[in-house]
Amino acid sequence: MVITKKLAAGLIVVTMAMGVAQAAIIKTKIAYGADNATNAHHAFLEGSFSFITEDFNTASNLGLASFVGQDTGNDGLSWIDSATSYNTRVGTFTIASGDGDIAAPTAENPHNLMIESSDTGEFGRQTDGVDGDRLVTDFWLDSNDATEVSWNFSGIGASFDSLGFFIVDANDSNAQLQLNFLDGTNALVDVLKLANPLSNGNIAYISLFSSEALLGASLIFENNGRNDGWAIDNVTVAKVPEPTAIAILGLGLISLFAMRKR
Repeated sequence: MVITKKLAAGLIVVTMAMGVAQAAIIKTKIAYGADNATNAHHAFLEGSFSFITEDFNTASNLGLASFVGQDTGNDGLSWIDSATSYNTRVGTFTIASGDGDIAAPTAENPHNLMIESSDTGEFGRQTDGVDGDRLVTDFWLDSNDATEVSWNFSGIGASFDSLGFFIVDANDSNAQLQLNFLDGTNALVDVLKLANPLSNGNIAYISLFSSEALLGASLIFENNGRNDGWAIDNVTVAKVPEPTAIAILGLGLISLFAMRKR
């Protein structure tokens, strides 16, 4: 095949454009309120080619033989499970800093993440009305008022490029939750801040779309304040169409066509 200089120049345009498309984040969304969050969740799943969702209900999905917890009848002293890290189907969640005071000073394992339920608490996170799958009837991952939690995607074993999850009870007690997205080299790519202040028991759905696979990347939940925990549930990693890349490729092809006509 003979490639003319004009055609070669057009191919370079396409290559450069695609290179730009692969630079970090395409889009991030936050939908506040139960109804908006539910709609955003459905839209996220419907727009995905494939996805995996972690609901924290099954011990084996978290690398555990069984949940090891305690129920004392006191929300601050009860939990389904407690650990510094959970290796799940959608990545690994790790408490990176546990030096923030917890809501009940006598609570167990203040430097661990928690798996919680409606039977065990926790401080406003018993919120229902989400997606027909009431948070009060299943388990969730609770920050236990940690100042920082990391979510690393290295172990998910597939080329996912987007994520979505419900978050409950953030920013209701003099703190600001900020999400920092890092690429595979731990370079900061994007920052997302939740609205502040929010009401007790608030619900939001966060979705993030990347132009690159999430493997090796991580999301940092940085809670800039004390005594202000949050919970996440129905956490999904997905593969979605890449409209930005497709659009850029289309522009490149248009430029090729224009060059050939000259």
